[in-house]
Amino acid sequence: MRHSSGDVHNWGVRQAVNALSAFAFIYVAIETLAGLLGSKVVLPALFPHASKEQYNGPLGDWTVVVSVVLALMFALISQWPVIVGHERHGQDQVRWVTARRFSLLALIIALACFFLSQLVAGAANSGLSAILSGTGLHPPTASDDGGMETPIMLFYGILLGPFAEELVFRGVIMNGLRRFGRVFAIITSSLLFGFMHGSLVQGLFGFISGLVLGYLAMEYGLVWSLLVHMLNNAFSSGLLAKYMPLAPEVVRIGLGLLMILVLLTGVVGLLFKLGTLRDYCRSNRAPKGIYASWRAPWFLLFCMACLLMALSEFVPGLS
Repeated sequence: MRHSSGDVHNWGVRQAVNALSAFAFIYVAIETLAGLLGSKVVLPALFPHASKEQYNGPLGDWTVVVSVVLALMFALISQWPVIVGHERHGQDQVRWVTARRFSLLALIIALACFFLSQLVAGAANSGLSAILSGTGLHPPTASDDGGMETPIMLFYGILLGPFAEELVFRGVIMNGLRRFGRVFAIITSSLLFGFMHGSLVQGLFGFISGLVLGYLAMEYGLVWSLLVHMLNNAFSSGLLAKYMPLAPEVVRIGLGLLMILVLLTGVVGLLFKLGTLRDYCRSNRAPKGIYASWRAPWFLLFCMACLLMALSEFVPGLS
C-alpha cells in the first residue's frame, strides 16, 4: 500500500506528538508521585513528631523542591542529546539562543502580556466563583506565587521551577515539533503546559503565557523565555508587596510610576505589533491535517489526566 507524502508527514507528526506527550506525562507523573510520596510517607517516617504547620511549611517546601529535582533529572537524562545539541537528526535540538536580537521593547511587551494573562485568568476565576456559588461545589481559587515566603520556595519559584518548565515544554517539546510548523509547535507545547498545571484557572494562564514564552523561545532562544519566566515569577512572588512598605515614600511612588509606564509601553507596543504577529502566524501556518495529531494516545491521556486533576478542585475534600 502506497502512502502520499502528506500521509507520511502526518504520521511523522503524530508519532512526534505521541512521544513528546509521553515524555511530558512521565515528567509530571514523577513530580506528582514524588511529592505525594514525600508528603504522605517519607516526611511522617523521618519526622514523626513534626507538627502540621511544619509539614505544610519548611518540610513541605523541601518536598516540592525534591520532587521537581527528580523530575528534572529524568528530563535531563532522557533528553540529554537534544538538550546539548547532539541530537541525531540535528533538527529537534534545544535552541538556547538564535541569531535574532532580543530587545528591551520585546522584554517589556512580554511582561505586559503576562500581566494581561493574569487579568484574564483572574476574570475567569471570578466568573467561575460566581457561577458555582450556592451549588455546593468548591470554587477554584486563582493561584499566585505569593506563597514564596521562604528562601527555599523563592529558589523554587524564581529559579528551579522556571528552568525545569522552560527546558521541558519550550526546550524539548516545542523544539521537537518545530519542523512541523512553528505556530503548531508553539500552540501544542502551550496546550500541554496549560494542562500540566492541573487547574482550570492556572491552566488558562499557563496556556496564554505559554504562547508568549513559546514565541520568545522560538524566535529568540530558550535563554530569553527563561529570563522572562523568572522575572514574571519574581514580580508575582510577593517580594515587592512585602518590602515596598519599608522603602521611603519617594521610592515607592517612583517604582509605582515606573511600573505603570512599563505596562503602558508594553500594551501600546503589543497593539502596534499585532499586524506583525498576524503575518507571523500566516507565514508559519502548519500544513493541513497537522492538528489531527492531537488525537495521539499519549497526548489525549496527558490532557485527560490533568483535566481530572483540575476538576477535582471543585469537589470539597479533594482539592
